[in-house]
Amino acid sequence: MMIKKFLSCLALALACALNLPAQSVPGDGSGLWFTPKSSEQVFQGLVQDEAIEFARPVTTLPAGSYVQFGVNLETKGPKAPGEFTVEILDGQQWVSGGSFVTVDSAVKHPSCYLHIFKLANAVSDTLRVRCRVSSALATDGSPLVKDDPDNKFALKTKSYVGAYLNPLGVHAPVETKSVLLIGNSFTYYYGEPLMLQEIAFSQGLCLNIGLSLKGGQTFRQHCGLEMTSLKIAEGPYDYAFVQGQSQEPAQWAKEPGKRKDVKKALRELCKSIRNSSPDCHIYLENTWSYPGASNGGFDTEKEFYDLLEKGCDKLSRAAGTDVSLVGQAFRLSRMLYPHITLLSSDDKHQNLAGSYLKACVGYLVLRGLPFGPSVPSCGLDPADAAALRSVAEQVVLR
Repeated sequence: MMIKKFLSCLALALACALNLPAQSVPGDGSGLWFTPKSSEQVFQGLVQDEAIEFARPVTTLPAGSYVQFGVNLETKGPKAPGEFTVEILDGQQWVSGGSFVTVDSAVKHPSCYLHIFKLANAVSDTLRVRCRVSSALATDGSPLVKDDPDNKFALKTKSYVGAYLNPLGVHAPVETKSVLLIGNSFTYYYGEPLMLQEIAFSQGLCLNIGLSLKGGQTFRQHCGLEMTSLKIAEGPYDYAFVQGQSQEPAQWAKEPGKRKDVKKALRELCKSIRNSSPDCHIYLENTWSYPGASNGGFDTEKEFYDLLEKGCDKLSRAAGTDVSLVGQAFRLSRMLYPHITLLSSDDKHQNLAGSYLKACVGYLVLRGLPFGPSVPSCGLDPADAAALRSVAEQVVLR
């Protein structure tokens, strides 16, 4: 009788857990939520244990399947939820993949989450993941109030991938590493962190990635960002990639006396990472020169490129880091494969191919080995993707 009563209570608890109030996020069935500003998806009035739910139709995912999920949320008012737990529906239970916090809307810093789940049970029709409000407090520390007009948040738009729900197969990774990505639009455009994780997983490397990505940020601004400090503190990390504002290293190389705070801020940022993760291997990303914005403010793009290379080399030595040669890979790709456009229409930010190339460089920096078979193309033409992988190998493994 006691066992029967316990099972009855357990069944009731599971039913309640499965039917928590949730707002479904509309999608096209691809598992990719990439929306322009004009169709921003805003969520209003969620309180503790309410959720937004993402769903992707599938045929059959066997037990033991791995599933990648990433989401970028932006608070739209100071009374928005302050913490979310991300859960996947595995059989009849919602299984947690960890939590993430948000920051006040005045900071305009998105909260970025990226994780790989392993399913204990097969999925035969629909894959479901939800972001459940897991605190009774808003971003400003006050209690969440359902009808407060400032209790709202949205999927991040403007070249962020709002969310991605992606089955990765059943092959278990050979090793797992933790990686911190600190950067701005030259990292988040078209979901480069998602590509890095997906490519690495296909090669047997599972990456647990912590993210602090906000448009236009310099090294100094990242030193003062709450989200950056929070992500650094979540260590220890095995690796970190630090990417500053696109012209910073070149401007510093041209006028080191006038811009000496660039080096100081980078060193402070790296010190903070090492305080949390003493054994972390840090890479400074040497990003690309571009013709847009009048060659980044330099006389020619060649001058921009040369100063970027010089500045990153000297800054990395000053901060005790290595350099990830993304800019060199962009330059070689333009020479060898001019038909593959790497930049968006502004001739500055990367497009899908540019993000893929950056992700390939990042993977090779971490692994130090050539690509094996079955590397995903991440939405690119497979021939173009293969060409970009060969460029990355030439630059990183030479």
